[in-house]
Amino acid sequence: MKRTAAVCALVALVAACGDGNPFTDNAEDTGEETPIDPTDPEVDPLAVPAAILGDLESISFNADDNTLTVTGLTQEGTPFDNSYTAVASSFAPGYQTFTAQNDAIGRHATAFVASRDGVQAGMVLTGPQFNEVFGGTFYERDGEYVAPTAPESRFDVTYFGNYAAGLNGPGPETDLLTQSPGVDPDVSVPTQAAYITGLMFINVDLNDFSVEGEVFDRTAFLRSGTQDLPDIVLIEGTLTDEGTFSGNIELDETDPDFPGVDAQDIGDFAGVIGGPDGNAVAGGTTIENFSDDFENEIEFGVFVLDLCDASSTDPICVNALQP
Repeated sequence: MKRTAAVCALVALVAACGDGNPFTDNAEDTGEETPIDPTDPEVDPLAVPAAILGDLESISFNADDNTLTVTGLTQEGTPFDNSYTAVASSFAPGYQTFTAQNDAIGRHATAFVASRDGVQAGMVLTGPQFNEVFGGTFYERDGEYVAPTAPESRFDVTYFGNYAAGLNGPGPETDLLTQSPGVDPDVSVPTQAAYITGLMFINVDLNDFSVEGEVFDRTAFLRSGTQDLPDIVLIEGTLTDEGTFSGNIELDETDPDFPGVDAQDIGDFAGVIGGPDGNAVAGGTTIENFSDDFENEIEFGVFVLDLCDASSTDPICVNALQP
């Protein structure tokens, strides 16, 4: 795949919030009963893992009227449930972009969401301000799990589509509220979050319930321009009886455009299969320290992918369906 030259040699990105999840109990043991954690799969088998959920509680996207409500994200607006505004031209192919900013010196937040065939997922990230960002990914399924049907004499299926993510650095300034003149230059002013686009496929083995895949053609959009990023691979994923899955993420050591990359553990992925015939997946990623061109980088990603079938024309799907 063709890569463009990097536009920045080194970008120091700001820290994400600590745990962030308002439902995770990090207090010391006081002898009192520990509150129930709704992100625990033993409590809710469809719960989004805390590592993926980040600082969120939930995202509600209505594709019919193109509205988005985000619950629980720190400092992206005044109410705990905050309505976002749709952007006319989406930043990320395959996803609707929404933004929110309470006032001209308040945090700016960017969200990417998609909904299809009984599943939906969204990612939200605030721009860097006051030395921190806040963000996370949420996904859900409507209805019961129906396993996809593999091609004849096969036990595996492939899902393919677009990938989008937020990155904890300053991004293109396209949607910030205009500040009145006279603000002291020492004031920490809001910025838009950087973001990442790419393509993604997931292979699911319905015989041994393993899940793996890759995100490739990854490009970061920064305030200073675009930056090509190394491919990442999804490994050691496991599919449950509820149609959920989770696993680890590594750098792709076979990426020809980034020779010498070590296959180190850089994050987690999780998601859910949905649709009347298991024909879509939705999920998220959390990734850290994936590029030598950045420092302290953190990526919150989202994916909503379609099942490869006879109508698919992309080479990934065409090859996945070959005997």
